[in-house]
Amino acid sequence: MDEDNNKEKLLIIDGSSLLSTSYFARLPRQIMFAKTIEEKEQFYDKILQTKDGIYTNGVFGFMQIMLSMIKEQKPTHLAVCLDSTRMTFRKLIYDDYKGTRKPIEVPLKEQYDLLREMLETIGVKVLISTPSEDYSNVFEADDFAGSLSKQFQDQIPVALYTKDEDYLQLVDHNTVVWMNTSKATDIAKTCDINLKECNLPNNTFEYTVDLLKQVKNLKPHQIIDYKAISGDSSDNIPGIKGLGDTTSIPLLQKYNTLEDIYKDIEGLDDKGLKLKATDWKNELGIRNPMKKLVAEKDNAFMSKQLATIKTDIDVGLTLDDLKINIDKDILREQLDKYEMKSIKL
Repeated sequence: MDEDNNKEKLLIIDGSSLLSTSYFARLPRQIMFAKTIEEKEQFYDKILQTKDGIYTNGVFGFMQIMLSMIKEQKPTHLAVCLDSTRMTFRKLIYDDYKGTRKPIEVPLKEQYDLLREMLETIGVKVLISTPSEDYSNVFEADDFAGSLSKQFQDQIPVALYTKDEDYLQLVDHNTVVWMNTSKATDIAKTCDINLKECNLPNNTFEYTVDLLKQVKNLKPHQIIDYKAISGDSSDNIPGIKGLGDTTSIPLLQKYNTLEDIYKDIEGLDDKGLKLKATDWKNELGIRNPMKKLVAEKDNAFMSKQLATIKTDIDVGLTLDDLKINIDKDILREQLDKYEMKSIKL
């Protein structure tokens, strides 16, 4: 992002990511170390909550961090994107998408509505899908973030704040990803960057097109192809079983896309495939992945569909709709209402 703090900037927050991170960061030790959901439930009363029993630990952390970014990084425009359900259009592509994830804990689930209500009350634009039996028009937070960034990046510099590496595919000429990670300092060192000299949120590394190439050895669009081959266990995207970084990254560096890899081996007989595998071993230093590539082709292309963030949702907003115009009196009323008086404005 431009270092000139007077310049306009659009900050798009992955709200689900920040809310869940804030929730888990502020859990009582008894819950953090509990082994079963039943054990956790015994200590739910120790989670930060109002005198009326409304859980607030995740929303408290979210508001603290968001307000800090507004003050320190000085965006002029802001949007928060939220997930509403796991039953999205991707479930129509692959029914087991995100199938390995545990149910969302009740104290966290209840805070989604509270966060949305508070943000909308203070004038922050929230993008979220309405759950529906017809999953085809139900999107995830990253789909709204992707659509916003593509719509406005030619008009204003965009920063996407998240801890989800899927967002790296959205890095572009005027769009950066502010990756919230405990490894931010270590990553910066490998790039010879002093984070203390950068105007970034805590524990955040800023990915540009060049830095993504330097750190991940991939171009932004190749993040999708990488997941198509290597899969993603957190979202239960299968990829090609048995093929990891040591295979996927060299192949993508040579071929650029998943389609180009398959185009080069299409129509080859067994002898041709063996010769191609030998070429890859000599040139790229990878073991023969040919059997897996051939057998798992359908999975690879399905995985690419799953990993691709939508960028064409008609969000029905103008840049003016996203201008930050938070009324501090209303904000203080909201914070006081939910007993978050210690948050400074």
